[in-house]
Amino acid sequence: MNDKTQARPKAFPLWGTVAIPAGLLWGTALGAGLGLWLGDVFIGALIGAGLGVGIGFALFAAAIVVMSSKI
Repeated sequence: MNDKTQARPKAFPLWGTVAIPAGLLWGTALGAGLGLWLGDVFIGALIGAGLGVGIGFALFAAAIVVMSSKI
């Protein structure tokens, strides 16, 4: 039996698509701001970028799980 009436899954979530670049940008900006306050902008920006990318990857993985549950 071939049932062609099944609905196709929706597109990948937008928040999952922009999670990594947004995490990089926001992490760098917030890290640089905190680094400016604590004394070293460059080190703060690097640490913030790393944390932002890590959080972005976590959100991207969550978007994959959400999308896979709709298949």
